[in-house]
Amino acid sequence: MKYLSDKLTGYILKKGMIQEEAYDIYQYGFQCFLELSISTICSIMIAFSLDMVLECMLFFLFFIPMRSYGGGIHMETYLGCFFSSCAILISALLAVKYLTIPPLISFMVYILCVIMIKLIGPVNHPNRKVDNKENRTFIKRTDFTLLISFLIAVIFILLNKTRYIFLETVVFMFLFITSLIGKIKYHNN
Repeated sequence: MKYLSDKLTGYILKKGMIQEEAYDIYQYGFQCFLELSISTICSIMIAFSLDMVLECMLFFLFFIPMRSYGGGIHMETYLGCFFSSCAILISALLAVKYLTIPPLISFMVYILCVIMIKLIGPVNHPNRKVDNKENRTFIKRTDFTLLISFLIAVIFILLNKTRYIFLETVVFMFLFITSLIGKIKYHNN
């Protein structure tokens, strides 16, 4: 991605569309755009190939905000992140597609995972320093996401949507595992 983003930035620099001092900003922006685009396209392809578009959207409804605000383990490279993210998404969708767990058991496991995530707390990456104010903001946003996920889980239980409550449980199991590994790896307090 760095190679492509360097090429794109070099091209717009040669065309006079940006100044030399803005090179790093544009290069970083192109790199982020390319990485996000490839990840999104791959996720869409996975969802369509498994015929699980709604489940994929629900997966990301919970996974993205929780990982954004709650943190967890991070891979050292984009490729590492890309392949682990694809593996988590595929595993979650296949589990939901081929396993059936009673809704009450799913809900209890979901609640256990939420409690464990709260006990672990935010997991900050050592390369991105987070001050107390930012941490409080992240905790509030995580709590809000957890509240919304709880309300949705209750709705799934009341509507007897076995597949969706199980999906939510699987997502939170992955969130718990990535938080725990991150906490151990980064030794966050």
